[in-house]
Formats: sequence, C-alpha cells, structure tokens
Amino acid sequence: MLDEALTSAQLEELLAESQKAASKRISILKPSRKRSIDFDALGHVVYRWQRSPKYLDEEGNPLKIPPRGRPPSVEALFRDIDRLDYFERGLRHLRQLGRVQRTKSGLLQPCNEVTIVQQLRPELLELLVQTINRVVATVLHNTSLKDKNAVRLVERVTAVPDLPEGEIGDFKLFAREQGGALINTMNDWLERRRGDVRARRTGANHVTAGLHVFAFVEKNV
Repeated sequence: MLDEALTSAQLEELLAESQKAASKRISILKPSRKRSIDFDALGHVVYRWQRSPKYLDEEGNPLKIPPRGRPPSVEALFRDIDRLDYFERGLRHLRQLGRVQRTKSGLLQPCNEVTIVQQLRPELLELLVQTINRVVATVLHNTSLKDKNAVRLVERVTAVPDLPEGEIGDFKLFAREQGGALINTMNDWLERRRGDVRARRTGANHVTAGLHVFAFVEKNV
C-alpha cells in the first residue's frame, strides 16, 4: 500500500485476493448455524428492550420480563425483529454473553449496554476480516472523490508516542467511556433509521453502515 506506483485497481485486486484467502481460512473454523452467535440480532433485541415504550416502566427503566410468552417477553422481542427462528439459541447467547440476568422470580432484565466477547470466536475472526476490508474501503472512498467539497466518511486517529506505561489503565477507562458514549449515540441514530423488516430481508435499496471504534496500545521498538 506504500508503493506509489500501486493503482487503485491493483489495490482492490489485492484486497479481494486477501479477503478470499482469509474467508477460506475462516470457513474452516466457522461454527454451525446451531452454535453461531448473531450479534446484530442480539443487539437489536436489547436495544428495543431498552428503548421501546412498551418495555419500559414509568421511570424509563427496562421492564423485567419472562423469557417466553405473549408481549412483553424476550420471545416477543425476537418476533418483533422477525428472528423468531433464532429465539431459543439467542436466549442462550444473551445469557452466555452476560447481556441479561435472571431475577429471583425467574424474570429477565438487560444488564449490559454492550456485548463484550472475552474469547476468540470464529464470529470475531469474521468481524476482523470485515474490519480490515472496511478500513481500506473507507480510505479508497475518501481518496477517490474528485470534488473537494464532497462529503467523505470519517476516518480519524489520535495517538502519542510517549504515554507513560503507568497511564495505560486510566487510558483504557477513559477510552472506554468516551468510545462508549460515541457508539451509543451512533447506535441510537442508526437503529431509528433501520429499514422495514421485510425489506431488510430482501436487501433491496439497503446498505450496511456503521462506525467502528477501537483503542490501541503498542510497544515502541
């Protein structure tokens, strides 16, 4: 990518070959449909649970609801997003990822704003491939626009080469707080503008859009 003689077409060809090779490797590790975690469906369920008026109490807090049955229930939430086929597995995955907790009465309540996966799963490897591809695609998009006034996708970085190691802990917490606030705001904006369920299923006139935030710490050599 640092070769000045490399054209956009050549770069796109290299990316396509790289993604094909990575996808082939990942397919070996790809879990069966029965075990695969659908992060989008889980996030959408929890979002509706925390934002939809019929799932909130008078103070605006998410209701404690039963896992199955008529609304309000977790099963009904999966039905609302047209993913009832994923409900039983999704319910297990919500518990597995710590997104819900059970009360003494057997009801469930959301307990985390975000999904934190602490094990390297095949789904995360797929996300890694997508992330690399999207970063390069963003750069190519921004540099290919001829109009200097055209709206470009945000692509920013801030870093210093001399942060004392003793500050790493505080940096992690601060980055988490600031990044979390940004992601929550963006998530609200995106979720309110999602297409109709049936239209999403066909993919007609829809694109995948999002924002990826990450922090990094690396040793100087």
